[in-house]
Amino acid sequence: MTTDASPPLQRAESLRAFKIRAVIVHLACLGVFFVPLTSTVLWTAVALYFVRVFSWEAGSHRYFSHRSFKTSRTFQFILALLAALSGQRGVIWWATHHRAHHKYSDVSPLDQHSPRFHSLWHAHFGWLLSQRALDTDLTQARDLARFPELVWLNKYHYLFPLGLLIATFCVGQYTAFFGATGLGASAVVWTFFVSMVLSQQAAFLLNTGLHGVEPGWFRYRRFATQDATTNAWLLAIPILGGAFHNNHHRYMNSARSGFYWYELDLTYLVLKILSWLRVVWDLVPVPQDVLDEGRKSKGHALPGNP
Repeated sequence: MTTDASPPLQRAESLRAFKIRAVIVHLACLGVFFVPLTSTVLWTAVALYFVRVFSWEAGSHRYFSHRSFKTSRTFQFILALLAALSGQRGVIWWATHHRAHHKYSDVSPLDQHSPRFHSLWHAHFGWLLSQRALDTDLTQARDLARFPELVWLNKYHYLFPLGLLIATFCVGQYTAFFGATGLGASAVVWTFFVSMVLSQQAAFLLNTGLHGVEPGWFRYRRFATQDATTNAWLLAIPILGGAFHNNHHRYMNSARSGFYWYELDLTYLVLKILSWLRVVWDLVPVPQDVLDEGRKSKGHALPGNP
């Protein structure tokens, strides 16, 4: 059952609560200097980092923002839940802001992520520090707001990371999952806080590291888009393919950001495997004319300042 009865503006939390939580989450990472580290804790943190990046790159970004593939309502909710567990807020909130980013990308101050119109701090994180930025205008994502479970998850997204934090501590403290009992603090610091913060910073880096920076030895600009985006092959693995940002802005509806075989897009690879299993389907391909355009390209400089 879907519904159109949701109020247009949804407030998930106060700005004060968000600021307090952001400070706590980042300060908690300093715990790495005070807790023991085992190989199991470290590798679990690494694995969960990639799960978190996949949750927002495949889920919040390619599916909820751009509808680049189809899936069942059940798996749709799983993607939304994973994104919430990763500290990426609700997927409706994520999609409304990201769609606005594409609409005004690097051509208007309405693109809150653009370092061309705002400071690096504002584009990276500062844009979040207003109540308006934290609220969700459900009218900007009516295709998602018709699902009551997504609207509910969007409002109460912060409860799920809290539950995961408690569960992580209990597993580390009272079981030998990480190699011994009594590792609750280590598990929380490394597999929850550090892993989460790094995955969040990876998302923020797309705004400040791949917009408005001239092409260089690890950045290139294949398409002459109106925005100031580049691709960064060096970040392909850490961001699971999302670093081919200029490609993405050339054709944002594609299920893949690495348009060519040599552009490693691990998110697309996982989606392809899921499509073979019929968990997802109808992955949107890159149009042939766009591929041909890219093959002929000798690279482009950034456009002039608007």
